[in-house]
Amino acid sequence: MMVSIKDVAKRANVSVTVVSKALNGYTDVSEQTRKKVLRVAEELKYSPNMLAKNLKQKVAKSIALIISNFDRTDGRDGLLVQIMSGAFEAATTNKYEIVIYTSSLSEQQDKSYWQFCKEHKISGAIIAGLKTTDPYFQEIIKSDFPCVVIDTMLTGPHTGSVSTDNVLAAKTAIEYLIERGHRSIAMLNGHEFAVVSKQRLEGYQQALVENGIEFDPKLVINADFSEEIAYEVTERLLQEQPYVTAVFAASDLMAIGFMRRCRELGVRIPDDVSVIGFDDIVLSSYMTPQLSTVRQNFHSISYQAFEQLIDILENNCPGTHINTPFRIIDRETIKVIQ
Repeated sequence: MMVSIKDVAKRANVSVTVVSKALNGYTDVSEQTRKKVLRVAEELKYSPNMLAKNLKQKVAKSIALIISNFDRTDGRDGLLVQIMSGAFEAATTNKYEIVIYTSSLSEQQDKSYWQFCKEHKISGAIIAGLKTTDPYFQEIIKSDFPCVVIDTMLTGPHTGSVSTDNVLAAKTAIEYLIERGHRSIAMLNGHEFAVVSKQRLEGYQQALVENGIEFDPKLVINADFSEEIAYEVTERLLQEQPYVTAVFAASDLMAIGFMRRCRELGVRIPDDVSVIGFDDIVLSSYMTPQLSTVRQNFHSISYQAFEQLIDILENNCPGTHINTPFRIIDRETIKVIQ
């Protein structure tokens, strides 16, 4: 049975007008009353059809692009630009308005995803950058607000996701190295709270095992998807694992940090050690030597995320997970071992 605004008003012991004003951010409602109304509405899972409301009022249909855990280093790889570009193109094509928000861990702890969507009067959201420890990670599955998550796997009645098949992509990258004679392959991974880190590690392990190579956890080092941290751990990796002939970096930025430190140490790429990255950011082709990598298309990923969100919103389609294509870009950092 659908919950109405009258049900919220009755439970909160206020008028329908007060409920409407509280949910729509009017300033003539006290903070105490507003919080009570929001709490009751969330308990009852009251979710007015914001899309129908927007259409009735003849205003732009509004979608939020929420960037979770954004910090000043996130613009370095250019992936956010691709995400925004794809989302804006899809919004224009479908005659939607898109608004960009950022959301930190503290903000997520202070305000639920449900409250966020209510207060910003959005019809649905595309979210990028979620960690498995973020409050929104589990909230969005249960939420009535339509949402599509980028670069992870989450599905529910109102929740979908779009990403590269990270397990298969990582496995393909390792098999590509193995086919070129490499048997001792290290991995620079992201961090344990990223779904893509777990998936790319799984692909790395699968490729090794299926090719008769024993998995050695000492060959895997987390570098938090950071160029600086990858730079810092490179010397230790090379000293402790001198027989490594190739390194798989789970992001191009980490691969670039590795290459910078190798150059300073006099380690030649690819003559002494080969390296393959992941993402194919713009900087990859400007490196010396040019970085070989796994190409994924975040413009396409965010475009498809937007289109799936429209299906959930307008056609009441259940959420699903979509894998997008990837391919190996072999430039100058992989040596063939005879």
